[in-house]
Amino acid sequence: MMTIQWYPGHMTKARRQIQEALALVDGLLEVVDARVPVSSRNPVLLELTDKPRLIVLTKMDLADPEKTSQWLEYWQSRGEQAVAVNLLAGTGVGRLRGLVRRTFSGLKRQPRLMVVGIPNVGKSALINALTGRRAAQVGARPGITRGKQWLSGKGMLLLDSPGILWPKFEDQEVARRLAAVAAIRDEVLDQTALANWLLAWLEQHYPQGLQERYGSLDLETALEEIGRRRGCLLPGGEIDLDQAAALVLKDFRTGKLGAVTLDLEPSEVQGC
Repeated sequence: MMTIQWYPGHMTKARRQIQEALALVDGLLEVVDARVPVSSRNPVLLELTDKPRLIVLTKMDLADPEKTSQWLEYWQSRGEQAVAVNLLAGTGVGRLRGLVRRTFSGLKRQPRLMVVGIPNVGKSALINALTGRRAAQVGARPGITRGKQWLSGKGMLLLDSPGILWPKFEDQEVARRLAAVAAIRDEVLDQTALANWLLAWLEQHYPQGLQERYGSLDLETALEEIGRRRGCLLPGGEIDLDQAAALVLKDFRTGKLGAVTLDLEPSEVQGC
């Protein structure tokens, strides 16, 4: 089984920038991916400040709605504020605005909020939704957001921040879940091993999506079967496992394998 570690040098600088900027803000919008609602919470960010934070679950359209509801209820039971959003459709953005108003109602001015989160969870897309314009550069690759800029979010001022991970993944299951949702660069991963892990995990927890997309599969040879059926072939007819793995990961990330949450129920995830 592959071991995943990825903490490029720029993340140390990014952490320092976030730490320095905390003095400028009233609270945080902590953006997490609804498919990995606890695995995508950065413990470093949790340690840096005790200022009010609102948890924003993005990509709710790609996540298991039942699991999303469980996580929202779980955080509410712990006194944490959380809301799920679909930024492509605009769903939940109004609820988030209301939550910001209520949380910071004691201020005599617009609250100043820093948007934080790991790479590729949708921080820039959230800023765009709240500002009502294309205010921040958005990319599909982790780490594309650059620089520091204050933006008017109609009732709040927003400070963008770079996406950072934590220096070492103690739990490799968490690392694999983050890799599956593209929070870790594909270039540093063994994509074939990741795709095989994902197929086995989905077969155990969400078999219907696999069946509907690929038909019946033998887990021992699932990637080869998918590659053959989808035409992922090298010259001479050999199956291109790298291409097949990339196809599986893309299908998962775009929801073609169904609405999936890789973090299961709150009671099953330690340290959440």
